[in-house]
Amino acid sequence: MDRIIPTIGFLLLSLMVVVLLVFTVYQSWVVYSLWGIVATFALVGALWEILRESRRVPCVQFSEVLSLQGLITAGSVLGGALIAYCLSVDVGLGAVTAAALVALVAALVVPDYAVSMYCGSFVGMTSARLLISHWDVAIAGGVAAALYVLTSCAYPGFGGKLGTIAFTGSVFTGLGLDREFLITEIPEQPVILLIIVCAVVATTITYWLNVVLGHGPVMASGIVGIAAGLILPAVYPEIGGTLAVMAMCASFAGMSSRAHFPRWTMMLGVGLITGLIFVNSMPLLGGAGGKLGTIAFGSVLAARGYYDLVERSRSPLACEAEELV
Repeated sequence: MDRIIPTIGFLLLSLMVVVLLVFTVYQSWVVYSLWGIVATFALVGALWEILRESRRVPCVQFSEVLSLQGLITAGSVLGGALIAYCLSVDVGLGAVTAAALVALVAALVVPDYAVSMYCGSFVGMTSARLLISHWDVAIAGGVAAALYVLTSCAYPGFGGKLGTIAFTGSVFTGLGLDREFLITEIPEQPVILLIIVCAVVATTITYWLNVVLGHGPVMASGIVGIAAGLILPAVYPEIGGTLAVMAMCASFAGMSSRAHFPRWTMMLGVGLITGLIFVNSMPLLGGAGGKLGTIAFGSVLAARGYYDLVERSRSPLACEAEELV
């Protein structure tokens, strides 16, 4: 009985990231076969890591989920969603700057709820053409809040998990309200190269701030998001907005813990995968808050999956001992 709640949360998160990756694989093969091969490898790596993590889902008592602390945490997710949406749409700061601002303020003012509020802020990044009112955002934020509590022990230390939670709330709400998702065309090759470079740099910088300098994942991602949102559109007037979104997406991957990626150089590969999936998933489920985090989550899972396979090939006896534990 104690495994039902965390298992449901684990399956929902896994389903959302697999669905996005599967559609990205299909889209990649349609556009360019080499991208299709890369996307397929990413999907396989992510599936392998999901299988590994499925053996580690802990037990959670139902009373813990409905505790006062759990309800306050859920409320902070909902609050983060509404605040970010207001900053993005009503104030006009834009989705990237709004979410990053919520992250920085929450990390400084209410650090105990910074993670949950940052998760909610990703719901608030949803396009006003998809969730057209604050009530729509509240519904999506409520779904994300419930899933946040359900998945509190699932996938610890994986960057992008928070975005996937928000993505679930945004997508389910958009589908339930019969709204149309936005479609973004894949850009030209020179722009794609800049996007991928931006992804690698942003992922690595975020990890450096997060783990090496010890600022923590929320603060690190918020710093990168604010910097990208202010600087890149000024430097690249035509494509700066897209690059800022890419940097924000990559920063979520950089929120991963040292336990999964002990060396900062490992994040170079994560950033490369994140950039490639970002480009090839542009026509899919556009405008849904949390999509960027789901891209990052899938990329982190894929990279960690292949790193694990490499480790197994080098020390099979140690891996066999791990499976017996």
